[in-house]
Amino acid sequence: MRSQITEEVATEVSSNPVVSGWIEEDRVRAVTVSYLNSLSDEEIIDKSTTGQLATELAAAVITEIRNSNPSVEPDELEATLNRVDTDVRIGVADGICAVTASKGEALDVLFGKIDGELKNLANETVDRYSGEIADKVTKRLDRTMTAVPCGLPVLPPHWIFTVNVWTYEVIGMYEEFKVIDNDNEVIPKPYFGHKGQMYIRKDDSILHDGKYIGDNTPLTFQFIGYATTVVGPSPKGVGDKIGGSIEKSIGYETLATQFGELT
Repeated sequence: MRSQITEEVATEVSSNPVVSGWIEEDRVRAVTVSYLNSLSDEEIIDKSTTGQLATELAAAVITEIRNSNPSVEPDELEATLNRVDTDVRIGVADGICAVTASKGEALDVLFGKIDGELKNLANETVDRYSGEIADKVTKRLDRTMTAVPCGLPVLPPHWIFTVNVWTYEVIGMYEEFKVIDNDNEVIPKPYFGHKGQMYIRKDDSILHDGKYIGDNTPLTFQFIGYATTVVGPSPKGVGDKIGGSIEKSIGYETLATQFGELT
């Protein structure tokens, strides 16, 4: 990646007939090499994703030109340096694209595997349904998978990105679930005409005239699914928090045990 950026920047800047008279192509190449060598591989990748790489490299080349004291009017100098800034940015972009294009075959293979995994997950999901619902799920998943690119890089190398495919299970329980029907008049109440009928689900024993007749149980819910995320090399992303292939929220084990007992 370093060599591709160096050559593309040197070629692009030197293609300007005015600038080529102020700074030689070899000097542009030397400034670019010096700047890139001052960065680690990780820094180059990080800066290239944010545009900082092109900005800093353009500043270094422009400083080199200013220090050569070209004999032109200030306005002409600034206009030309603006062009240099653009040339450097184009050179950096072309260098990154050159590296990415060279990895196209590998990217195609990776996305092919991802597409296969998604289709397997889709089949597993559809197997849980039948009839019209299964058809709707299939169509929705097919639309989702068409968004997975094949051979289209989204970030520059050498670490371009990783694609995570997550399966997830969500379980939950309402500690108390209450519904009140104030329009229901079956429960008379002095002064107010009637008392709202109340439906409550919670962990409680049901008594009638002091006699135990059963248990009231909380409402629970459970569903599973899957998701994919494309994670680049920048600080923000989605990845492991605790290590390992399975991550669980706080309290999951306790609730899972209770859920098993309830079901």
